[in-house]
Amino acid sequence: MINDKLLNWFDQNKRDLPWRHYRDPYRVWVSEIMLQQTQVKTVVPYFQRWMKRYPTLKTLKNANYEDVLKMWEGLGYYSRCKNIYKTSQLINCSLPNNYQDLIKLPGIGDYTAKTILSIAFELPYVGIDTNLERVGYRILGLKSKTKRNHKRVVKFLEANQDKNRPGDYNEALMDLGSSICSSQTTYCTECPLSKDCRAYVSLSPTSYPKSGISKKVPEYNVAVSLIKHKNKFLITRRSNTKFLSGLWEFPGGKIEKSETARQAIIREVKEETNLNIFNPTYLGNVKHKYSHFGVNISLFISSPESIKKLNIKQEHKWINLKSIDKYPLPKANHKMLDILQKFY
Repeated sequence: MINDKLLNWFDQNKRDLPWRHYRDPYRVWVSEIMLQQTQVKTVVPYFQRWMKRYPTLKTLKNANYEDVLKMWEGLGYYSRCKNIYKTSQLINCSLPNNYQDLIKLPGIGDYTAKTILSIAFELPYVGIDTNLERVGYRILGLKSKTKRNHKRVVKFLEANQDKNRPGDYNEALMDLGSSICSSQTTYCTECPLSKDCRAYVSLSPTSYPKSGISKKVPEYNVAVSLIKHKNKFLITRRSNTKFLSGLWEFPGGKIEKSETARQAIIREVKEETNLNIFNPTYLGNVKHKYSHFGVNISLFISSPESIKKLNIKQEHKWINLKSIDKYPLPKANHKMLDILQKFY
């Protein structure tokens, strides 16, 4: 059994993280959702601000969604925020303490459910994410990522779960995979499980398991315009879609192959707002990467002669730039504001 060695190491080396100070289900749940596809160092300040604003499930349940979204701003993967809020509206006092009910809630999958149950409720589950899976593959000396090997890893990690300290066992594996046994670097002399690890014996543990071929991330050329009228700027709210849902942004869209950035923004503004803009002024360029694609944004500023023909299907507002902080924006739009501030 590896659990004794692992927990002894954890007691001496565990990371001091704010969500570990109190293991109530609400805090564990929020932290786990924030940590999905996001680094710990990024999550820490967001979690601290969130708990200051929404310290309990009740305070979140009674909050306005746009205020909640503003607290999430910049953390990315905004569907996570929507799911947290949806879940808060569906439950009363606390998260359920069983897998069957927990898995039914928005945004809670197998890994998150098992992690919450082990850490918050001290139940003998093992939430297996990329870090834990990698540790398992290396200990067992498995190179190929197959369904069969994944099942072997799951069975192995579950068989070694510590019934007295299930939450600590999960967190110990998380810390081990993050600080000692990462994908690109291993510190085998500091690892409490090196003597049990077949990848360590090979003297090439980072080759376990074999990494898949990374997909080329597409990049799109986009034109965006800040539309100014009587010292106010037009912002529109993204509809209820999966990507950046509910966030506010400036009008614009993809540049077609047959057009220039200036031609594209004139067309996009007409299509989105029914406004006619002429000779938009170029302000600068912004590059931004999302999880599955990147954008290369040409930023303009324009002033229509009249807004009488304004016609926008989605929610929109004319705002003073001083009040922009009240509205949750995508990160790329914040980069645009940085350019704008050099002109105003």
